[in-house]
Amino acid sequence: MKALFLHNPTDLNSTIAGGVQICSKQFLDIIKEIADELYFFEVNYNKSLVFRILYRLNLDAYQSYSPKKYKVRLVQYLLAKEITHIFINKAELIKFSKIIKEAKLQIVPKIIIMSHGNESGDLLGDLTGLKPQFKNFYRYFGILKLGLTLYLESWYRKRYVDLVCTMSEEENAIEKWLGVNNPLFIPRLINQKKDINRNPILNVFGYVGTLNHTPNIIALNQLCEEIKEAGINPEIRIIGGPYHIGKKLANKYPFIKYLGALNDDQLQEEVRMWAFFLNPIFNYSRGASMKLAKAIEWEIPVITTIAGRRGYLFGDGKLIETDNTSFSMVNEINNLTNIPANDYETLATDIVKIKHSMPTATDLGCQLNKKLEKISKLN
Repeated sequence: MKALFLHNPTDLNSTIAGGVQICSKQFLDIIKEIADELYFFEVNYNKSLVFRILYRLNLDAYQSYSPKKYKVRLVQYLLAKEITHIFINKAELIKFSKIIKEAKLQIVPKIIIMSHGNESGDLLGDLTGLKPQFKNFYRYFGILKLGLTLYLESWYRKRYVDLVCTMSEEENAIEKWLGVNNPLFIPRLINQKKDINRNPILNVFGYVGTLNHTPNIIALNQLCEEIKEAGINPEIRIIGGPYHIGKKLANKYPFIKYLGALNDDQLQEEVRMWAFFLNPIFNYSRGASMKLAKAIEWEIPVITTIAGRRGYLFGDGKLIETDNTSFSMVNEINNLTNIPANDYETLATDIVKIKHSMPTATDLGCQLNKKLEKISKLN
C-alpha cells in the first residue's frame, strides 16, 4: 500500500497538543502499521475574502478549504508517488475527495476519511441547546447552514468516499444514515508504556481541556453550578486555556484553582497528585473525549458520564461512570470525598487494568487493513 495522509499541519502539530492533535497522531500511528510507503500532503485554511464573509454570516458550510487551489499539485503528487490509498484527516476536508476521484488517474486511489466527527453534530447543538450560540438573524443563517452541511456530508460520501473511520459507535450509526454502508469504528489508543509516578492527594479533582471549546465550557459551568448548589467544597484544579476564561471560572467559584495552560513537563508534575480526573460531558457532541485517554494513560481514576465514555473499548477494569447530568456527577464527587484508602486503591487498580486491556495501534491497523481488503474485493 502506497498511502497519502492529507491533512492540515496545525491538526497534527501544536505547541500544546489538544484533542485534535492527539487524535490525528493516533490515526497516523494506525496507518503506519499498514502502509508500505507513507507520504504527506499539507493543506491550509481558506483565506479568501468570500470565505471570510460567509464565515461572519455563519454560512460557511464546508468552505474552510479550497481544494481547487491544490488540484494541480495534488494530482501531480499522486501520479509521481503512485498513491493507492488516501487517508483524509478530518471530515472537514471531504471536498478534496471530488477532485481526486474526477482526476482520471490511472491508479484510482481509495479514499478513507479519518473522521474527528461531523460539523453537523456540533452545529445542531449550537443551534438547539438551552443556551443557543447563535442569536437574532444569525440563528436563521445557522439553520440554513445546518441543512446545507448535512446535504454536503451525505452527497460527497455517496459519490467519492470509499470508507469512513469514526471515533465512536454512535458516529458509526450516523455515518450509515449519511450514506456510508459499512464504516469502521476505531476506538481510542492509550500509550500503555508511559510510566507515571503517582502521589495522589485525596479530595483533589482535576480537569484538562480547551476552555473556549463550547461543549467544554458549558459542561464546566453546569458542573460548577451544581457543586455550588450542593454546598460541597472539593478542590478542583483546572488546566487549559484561554487564560481569561479559566480566570473567570476561578473568580466565580472558590473551590476552583486555575493553573493556566501548562507544558508537558509541568502537566506531568501536576497530575501526579490528582486523586480523580473529571470528564464532565453531558451531551453528545462530535468525536470522542480525548481527555479521557490522557487520564487513563496517567492512571488517574476517572469520573465520567456515559456520553464522555463513548469511543473507548477495554476488556478489564471499570470507570466511575454517571448519568449524563451534572447532578449525577456531583453526587459521585460527594461520595468520593474522604474515600477510605482501601477503596481508593481498588479504583486505582481498576484504571491500570483498563490501561493495559485497551487495543493497540497494531490491533487496530489489522482491523483497518481487513476492511480495506474487503472494499477492494467488492470494487
